[in-house]
Amino acid sequence: MPALTAQDFVACALAYALYLLLKRPSTKGLPLPPGPPAEPLLGHLRVIPQTGAERAYYQWGKEYNSDLIYVNMLGQPIVVVNSLQAAVDLLDKRGSIHSDRPQFAFFTMLGWYEDLLLLSSDDPAFPIHRRLFQSYFTKSAASRFGATQMNEACKLVKGIIENPERCQECLRRFATAIILQLATGHEIKTLDDIYLKIAADVGTTMTGGGTPGATGVDICPWLRFLPSWCDPTGSTGFVRKWRFAVTNMYDMPYARVKADIEAGTAQPSFMLSALKEMEAQSECAKEMTEERIKGLCATAYAAGADTTFDTLTTFVFGIVNYPELQARARAELDKVVGPDRLPELSDRPGLPYVERVMYETFRFWPVTPLGPPHKSTKEDVYNGMFIPKGSLLFFNAFAMTHDESICADPWRFDPDRYLSREEGGRGEPFPSAQFGFGRRVCPGRVVGEANVFIAIATMLHVLTLRKAKDDAGNEITVDPETAKYTTGLTSHPETVLCDIVPTSENAKRLVAAYQTE
Repeated sequence: MPALTAQDFVACALAYALYLLLKRPSTKGLPLPPGPPAEPLLGHLRVIPQTGAERAYYQWGKEYNSDLIYVNMLGQPIVVVNSLQAAVDLLDKRGSIHSDRPQFAFFTMLGWYEDLLLLSSDDPAFPIHRRLFQSYFTKSAASRFGATQMNEACKLVKGIIENPERCQECLRRFATAIILQLATGHEIKTLDDIYLKIAADVGTTMTGGGTPGATGVDICPWLRFLPSWCDPTGSTGFVRKWRFAVTNMYDMPYARVKADIEAGTAQPSFMLSALKEMEAQSECAKEMTEERIKGLCATAYAAGADTTFDTLTTFVFGIVNYPELQARARAELDKVVGPDRLPELSDRPGLPYVERVMYETFRFWPVTPLGPPHKSTKEDVYNGMFIPKGSLLFFNAFAMTHDESICADPWRFDPDRYLSREEGGRGEPFPSAQFGFGRRVCPGRVVGEANVFIAIATMLHVLTLRKAKDDAGNEITVDPETAKYTTGLTSHPETVLCDIVPTSENAKRLVAAYQTE
């Protein structure tokens, strides 16, 4: 195929501009949701900020007093849902027309395929993947993972005590170790394990490439054919640099499990279970292929490791400013767990305050402030506002968890906000937006919550998280409202400054003596 010339690119751009002029949604006389003024042809391309878009959408929602905001990028209609009620109405009650996925050109360029997060609901692989995934990660099945989760939580605090300056590496190791062991049976034993590097590299592809479905190459797929030196979005250059990371995540764990099977040393895992189901041609694994198993494990590996890491990073970032909250949690843990052992998942029903700390972490900074968009397969009308067919629907978890009309003082880390007013709280609802809605709700929620809970409980039981100090010995206070957060499919605070020490010599001895399996 001959290389495209500069004249060819100009012709493509002019043709696309004409296409945009003709591609105006017919609203049948109904108003679109409100939104800021747009520019000719470009729409809101230069209006939507490249970072912090979730905050801009939230502010526009307040300005226009609307649950929905409408913008368009180069002719692509986008509807942003800012309220929990609207999200429930559109996805739980009208999920049949608002649960599809658009084509994610950027992620496809990176090498993602057969991925449960990105598959269209009309794709034959979607129900197959979801059914197999749910069969392994159901609430009853997930109970068998408890020993692994508690074992890794002990390794987490032991690593932080030994290397407090490497706290985030220890958090990454914890998040990756659990999901990798569940998905492939491989146990991570050191901080230089190759799979930690794979997870970190994939994390870069998920946070460094922009919001899925809203990158320049997603809106204008023909941009993928541009050479990297003249791609204004930077997508082709990013793909060229980081595609190897996704390839490694798909191929290396799979190759290891296949080799272990051949050697007779394969450990129980989701991948082993899926391969056995495929070999037996069970109903659960109908139409399953090796490539689909790779994709499904990639879903678990990437999404599970990154979201857990992001959540725990947010926990450290949020709780470090509140020593009094740590003291309350520790008092509850001392009463239920005692000084002679580490927390177990069976302790969870007796630790309501620690549970509220976990949910406040979910709310404080959602790991998917916007998340991957849905796509409307039919036109719709919501509260008198027209939603065009083919619209991208972004569900703004940030807006839902920072709405002052529901969540008082949203930038304060306050676990008691969920208590009833009779109990001294504010009666605010537990956050739910972080796990998605309707047909796209996270199938690994039970396992994910257990991972986060046992990590938070164990850290609060034996560690004190204090503000870091500058060279003059003054405490460094970071305002969460003005702090910087990573962008992309998942998000977490960019910088976490803290000083972590054991709560006591007894706690230090307890962790040092604890036998991990």
